[in-house]
Amino acid sequence: MSLYALVEYNRVVQLKESEVILEPPASPTSVWVDVTGSTDIRVGWSATFNGVWTFSAPTEEELRNEAEQQKWQLLNGAANWLLMNSLQFKVDVGVATSDDQARLLAHKQYCIALSDIDQQSGYPANIAWPVAPY
Repeated sequence: MSLYALVEYNRVVQLKESEVILEPPASPTSVWVDVTGSTDIRVGWSATFNGVWTFSAPTEEELRNEAEQQKWQLLNGAANWLLMNSLQFKVDVGVATSDDQARLLAHKQYCIALSDIDQQSGYPANIAWPVAPY
């Protein structure tokens, strides 16, 4: 059994065991690399090719930057969802149903959880991302 790392844009995005050589990915920015025997490689690690592949764990600064980028993407998605659903406006003008109010509360709790990811123990290496309520 061989271990392969899928490298996209110089980052390990997937690890897969296989008894056969994996087919090349469809994307020209991706490649499967045989990493059999390298048990310390993880998803998210940097991958560099200079005649030979080398892998390294991301620095704490890289992890923080990636977490902040992910947080802002999720918060932007949440803001767009709220614009499309007008729940706050319904509450403000007094036409919200109890279901609307519950959905708005769940949305706010989700946004708070996203905003507070940096307060989790294990941050930035281990983040329990909240699940969107919609």
